[in-house]
Amino acid sequence: MELKLEIDNDVIILKLIGNLVATSVGDLKTEISRLMEKKYLHILLDMSQMELIDSTGLGTCSFLSRELASKGGVMVFVGLNEHVRRTFHLTRFDQRVQLFNSRIDGVGALLAILGKENV
Repeated sequence: MELKLEIDNDVIILKLIGNLVATSVGDLKTEISRLMEKKYLHILLDMSQMELIDSTGLGTCSFLSRELASKGGVMVFVGLNEHVRRTFHLTRFDQRVQLFNSRIDGVGALLAILGKENV
C-alpha cells in the first residue's frame, strides 16, 4: 500500500493506494501516530484508490479512529469502492464513523468541526 499526504487548511488528507491488509497496516499506523504527535487530529482517509480491505485493515481503521477521538480528533472516510463499503456495512463500522462520497464533502465536514466552514 502507498500513502500520499496532503494538507487542506488544517485537515490532513491521507490517500490510500492499493490494499489495506495485514501486511500493510503498519505503514498507516506509523503515519497516523506521527501526525497525532504533531497534533494533527482531523484526518480524512481518501480510499478512492484503495482496492481491498481485510479484517486487519478494518480493525486498524477502527483503532485509529478511536485513538483520534480520545484526543479530541476525528477521522472521516471518503471514496469507498463497493467492496470496502460492503465490508464497512457488514461489520457495522459504517455506523460508528463518518463516510462521505467525495473529498470535498469530507473536508467540509472536518472544517465545520474545526469551526472553519467558510475557509
